[in-house]
Amino acid sequence: MKYFNRLSAILLSALLFSFTLIFPAHAVYLNSGNQLDLPKDKKINETAIIAAGTLNIDTEINGDLFCAGRDIVVNGDIKGDVLCAGQSVKINGRVDGNVRIAAQFIEINGQVGRNITTASQGLIVSKFASIKGDIFFGVQSADLRGTLGRDLLGAADQLTISGTLIRNAKVAASKISLVDPAKIGGDFEYYMENIGTASVNQQNVKGSILKHEIVRKEVSQKEVKGVTIAAKLMARLFWLVSTLLLGFTLIYFLRSRVTQRSQLITRKPFITGFVGLAVLILSPIVAILLLISVIGAPLAIVVILEYMLSLILASIYPTILLGEWVIKLLTKKKSGGLGWSLFAGAVTVGLLFFVPLIGSIVAFILLCSGLGSIFLSYLPEK
Repeated sequence: MKYFNRLSAILLSALLFSFTLIFPAHAVYLNSGNQLDLPKDKKINETAIIAAGTLNIDTEINGDLFCAGRDIVVNGDIKGDVLCAGQSVKINGRVDGNVRIAAQFIEINGQVGRNITTASQGLIVSKFASIKGDIFFGVQSADLRGTLGRDLLGAADQLTISGTLIRNAKVAASKISLVDPAKIGGDFEYYMENIGTASVNQQNVKGSILKHEIVRKEVSQKEVKGVTIAAKLMARLFWLVSTLLLGFTLIYFLRSRVTQRSQLITRKPFITGFVGLAVLILSPIVAILLLISVIGAPLAIVVILEYMLSLILASIYPTILLGEWVIKLLTKKKSGGLGWSLFAGAVTVGLLFFVPLIGSIVAFILLCSGLGSIFLSYLPEK
């Protein structure tokens, strides 16, 4: 239990330290609700973190804005960066910093002092918008008007540009249209398959127009099979190396703990397996229930971190036991130590992974046994 407490303290300290790096010396404004309207006569002089189903911000914010919701409209001026996620996000006010948005639909109508980065189904930069920095996008459909800033880089299925860009554009799309009064101050470089359509005129581009045709190479079944086998080999090799590194580290620093958990599996193989299966299924549910309750949120973080760490380390303990059994079977003697048992077990498991069904079953049994031994090791011995 002492090891668990020590580990939890370290992980929580690291988490708190990371938050101090994000917000080193600033107060934070927090607000949430089903529907929020922040009035124009209000002013927020710190970083704002806001979540709501419907969110309308007319307030001036002298800091960064982090927001999440279904429908978000930002009319107020933001003196820092904007980071938002939602179904629909509209930026009508002035943003002095960067704008980063992930949403189904995004519309920019205001002035942005630095860069815009978006991921969405639809993106509109209206004729009223003015971007000072660069625009990066990954969308299905983009309609870019107004002042588009310095450089443009992104990909879309359909891309329409009728705004002005100071420097270069590099885009990939199935359909591209440069519509008057579009002006590209530098080069216009685009990537497109041979079935795509592009309406690009030199009169709209001051520099060069460069087209790169994307040719899809037909890959034979033999090549696909070869790549698949190579990928499997690399995955098994990575698993073997990472397991050995983690295992040797545990043996060196926590030999008694490794021995204890391995012996638990030896003495109670079925109990550790069933307990591990319960831990595998119930731990995420417990963590979610704790997160829902305010008082249990800190404990939920501990549970989640411990669960993730246990998933990484669980297979090592039964792998050592498997290695002991393999060495005893082949040499008729006991293994020379935990290290040799770990090596023999890891190689054996790596080979079993190549057997389609057997490999998956073995991996699942090892995971459940390891999780069960970890959980039972925290309980007081009778």
